[in-house]
Amino acid sequence: MQGNDWMDRIERGEVPHAILFAGPKESGQIALARRAAARYLLHTDDVNALANCPFYLEPEDYQVKTVRDALAIVNAQAYGRGRHCILFPDAHTMSEAAQDVLLKTLEEPPEDTLLLLTGAESGFRPTILSRCMILRAKTEPWEAIAKRLTETGADRGTAVLAAKLSDGVYGRAEAFIKEESLAFRREAVACIRRFAGRSKPYAALAALCTDTVTEEDENGAVKKTKKVGTARLDAFLEIFLSILADVLRLKNGVADVRNTDCAEVETIFNSTFTTGQIQGMIQIAVDAREMLAYKASPAMTVDWILAKLP
Repeated sequence: MQGNDWMDRIERGEVPHAILFAGPKESGQIALARRAAARYLLHTDDVNALANCPFYLEPEDYQVKTVRDALAIVNAQAYGRGRHCILFPDAHTMSEAAQDVLLKTLEEPPEDTLLLLTGAESGFRPTILSRCMILRAKTEPWEAIAKRLTETGADRGTAVLAAKLSDGVYGRAEAFIKEESLAFRREAVACIRRFAGRSKPYAALAALCTDTVTEEDENGAVKKTKKVGTARLDAFLEIFLSILADVLRLKNGVADVRNTDCAEVETIFNSTFTTGQIQGMIQIAVDAREMLAYKASPAMTVDWILAKLP
């Protein structure tokens, strides 16, 4: 569907009971899903109106109980009770058990209920995907994205790197070239270079992934605490996985890599580790991201990663 056509159909209720807005966070899919919810429930494009809407739910986490309780609300409503909507942002991070709970409702959807999901298609079970209408983020060739970035003032090397890592989503490339993102990447690559040299930078990796968190103590006094953060560790793992994927490409004789700023690091990995070892590292990083999705302690996950790496 083009333009606002699909949004108009959602407002009229002329769509299936479940829609997946597929794409990374930077593609704006969560914002689109909230707009769809506002259209469906309130006939407006103002997503702020959802804050006071009793018929809209957006779970804060994906514990099995949380997902089950959210779905129970719409499943228990009597016939003809009016429209309800549940949005599951980044639903690809759900565990298999939580996806099982969701699947039961997708198979027998309640009347006048719209289930909205966002996230990467690769993170969903095929049975979930088969029961959703999928609206994918618009993608562009990396060359076109690089050209747009340079026209906004980005230097050519950074623009090409951002474009290749964007998966064709301009918003993702645009977020990448921000100085905060570039600084994080430089530190992440420095840590990964030490992995290539068979060193384990415990302190450096922990420092890279540390956030300053504002908390209240038992007396209500505000204090700031430094903690290893899930989002920062996950961002590091995304960079690590991308570099390791490039190393496998090099081992298979493919010269076209995504991480154009990491040629030296990737060459070291390629000459130091076997294909099997690289595949093992990839599995460690994938397992670590899954652990984080299951709410594992980020600090303990850092230790687990470093203990597992060869």
